[in-house]
Amino acid sequence: MKPSTIREIIARIGSELGQLYNDPAEGKSVAELLLCDLMQTSRAGLYGIGGKISDPEVLKKIQLNFDRLLENEPLQYVIGKAWFCGLELAVEPGVLIPRPETEELVNWVVSVNRMDQFNLQILDIGTGSGCIALALKNLLPEAVVTGVDISERALRIARKNSEQLNLDVQWVCQDIFSDNMQFDTDRKLVIVSNPPYVLESERKDMPERVVSYEPSSALFVPDDDPLTFYNKITSVFTQKAAQIFFEINPVVVAEFAQLAEKQGFIFEKRSDFMGKDRMVAFFSRK
Repeated sequence: MKPSTIREIIARIGSELGQLYNDPAEGKSVAELLLCDLMQTSRAGLYGIGGKISDPEVLKKIQLNFDRLLENEPLQYVIGKAWFCGLELAVEPGVLIPRPETEELVNWVVSVNRMDQFNLQILDIGTGSGCIALALKNLLPEAVVTGVDISERALRIARKNSEQLNLDVQWVCQDIFSDNMQFDTDRKLVIVSNPPYVLESERKDMPERVVSYEPSSALFVPDDDPLTFYNKITSVFTQKAAQIFFEINPVVVAEFAQLAEKQGFIFEKRSDFMGKDRMVAFFSRK
């Protein structure tokens, strides 16, 4: 990449990414975020940088990261971080990138439990980067929070995030489908989970940067068993949980009302910012 002003670099990178994503606005936004990270500044500060960028090492790094983006690698993996509920989190390939929809799930849990956090045990199943568990600990500091995942790789990142943010969360490596899955607490137990829920038949409609780079095991479920994780979680915690919050696939929302009734829970659902049925909650009748 030749010496150029910040605006020239953004225009070039944004244009090519806009074509790749079929979304000019997203292309420009990703270009800005990439350069903000490289230049260690805010978006406003970025546009305040005068003159041309001529440092060969800086230009080389911009080009290398731009090339990764052109290969459809997600920005969050390129810069090694993502933002969730106001927290900066480390992410890397093999760990699902946090989504803004999931922030709404966190906000729902907080709104229901804010006044009762002193007696709260939150269990985040399928914690990944730890985004849900860490956000809940940050927003409900008196609650005891535990994150569970089958992936040691994911838990390594979750622990790293926990240490960097100075948030005390317990991390447990366990398979929810194992016969010895159990969790005992004297506190009110709240389960939160954003398990895999994208149908295999929907894979073809997903962006390449998601399908090619993010872990399939954290995304997809068989078409003939879309509630496999939800069924297991509710069956294990029916007698123990006071509340269970799920992020879901809107396509199968009707099946959750049936699942809640079958397990004896009161059912509620909520839409995300795009108007899709994205969250459900099961509340104990006890």
